[in-house]
Order: sequence, then structure tokens, then C-alpha cells
Amino acid sequence: MILFYKEKNGDFLAVETDTNAYYLKNFAQDHFEGRATAIAGQVGSVCTTGISRAFLHLCKRVARAKVPTKWHRAIGY
Repeated sequence: MILFYKEKNGDFLAVETDTNAYYLKNFAQDHFEGRATAIAGQVGSVCTTGISRAFLHLCKRVARAKVPTKWHRAIGY
């Protein structure tokens, strides 16, 4: 399942919840695979990365419909 979040700086990110088991088993980390910006505020810098559950607690979960089109294109979901 893909979940969308908004960071405090206004950037959006997406996480694949199905990947948490992989990170726990192989790296002993409570992370998810996701798409987020490498450079804050730069939509064009979106990349695939590991995102911790602790970091997600600092973000606000948002509905897919609330994610702007330019972010959808960059995130790819």
C-alpha cells in the first residue's frame, strides 16, 4: 500500500508499507522504501530512499488527492 505524507517544509513523500518487513529482516531497521526529495524544496530531486518510521511521525499523513500534480509526477505513484 502506498501512503502519502507532507513534511513540515512542505515537501511530499510516499512510502510503500509492504517494504517494512524487508528492512526489518535484512537491516534490523524500522524503515520503509519510499520516494522523497534529496534536496528540500526541489521537486526534481525526488529519489528512492529508506524512510524511518520515526521520521514519518514528524510528517503529516495526507490523502492522495491532496498531493499536488507536480509532486505526483515526481514521486511516480
